[in-house]
Amino acid sequence: MKKVLLLFMSLLSLYASDVDIGQSKGVKQEVIASLSPSKAQTDVWNNAKIKIGFNAPLDTMSIQKNNVKLVHLSYKTNEHVSGELSYNPTNKQVVYTPDSTLKEGVYEVEIKSLKTVKEAGIHIDEIKYRFYVPEVVNGYQLPPEPDEKLNNSTLLGIDYNDNGVRDDVERWIIIKYDQDPKYPKTKTAIALQYAWASQKVLENPTIESKKYIDNALDCQYYWADKERNKYTQGFSGFEKHKYFSKLTFLNDPILKDKIYNTRVRINQKFSFNAALSGNIFDGRDESIGNCQINIDELGE
Repeated sequence: MKKVLLLFMSLLSLYASDVDIGQSKGVKQEVIASLSPSKAQTDVWNNAKIKIGFNAPLDTMSIQKNNVKLVHLSYKTNEHVSGELSYNPTNKQVVYTPDSTLKEGVYEVEIKSLKTVKEAGIHIDEIKYRFYVPEVVNGYQLPPEPDEKLNNSTLLGIDYNDNGVRDDVERWIIIKYDQDPKYPKTKTAIALQYAWASQKVLENPTIESKKYIDNALDCQYYWADKERNKYTQGFSGFEKHKYFSKLTFLNDPILKDKIYNTRVRINQKFSFNAALSGNIFDGRDESIGNCQINIDELGE
């Protein structure tokens, strides 16, 4: 985890200078029951509220708006985020609700001058910590754009959010297919599955990895066939085939070039093709079961 955090800190140079997302103060006090977002959390949604739970009731007189600050650190001039402060005595939780959705970047929470009730007799030190709000496109949280040299220095590259898709490829797919006028969510889901499968090929370019690519392609064919049947009633066979071909977008050479973008990665692809050469494979069923997520439920 420490290695991953250091890697993430190096990527933050894209957003802010000299920002240490792991920097904190007072977060390990026994009086603190919970922090949300948590210290150094990197997948915080842009509608997040700051919630601090305590193990003892607070003196409500100490809960003043200026005692809780939320600052956006990702720009030269740190930006204070205005919001509303509340306290729930039942669960002993302080909540800071920003007035607007949070922009992409690193945020610092500062809580000071809070006091427990006299009966509790517990002192609360200043609390300060940071978290990261990623860019969100079409409901997907994007990982930071990786440093190109660092990302291409290894076979598998950088996958900070550990979802099996290289970060530069993931960002490209989500941003590209978000522009699709009719099927942005579906094409994104299928392309991400294909990129995930391709990463499996890079890692292990043998016949065992064929099933991952097959699943991604079969998911695409299942969807394309369903859409063709929906919209080509009365079309000729040629017209149906032409419509189907427009939907099978995974043959896009730009997508493949993005995945296999270094000589080492291209060589792995060649090794995979060589492993498949000369084999005869049975036909496969094209069904929703081949899809990593249920694309029928995406509403497109």
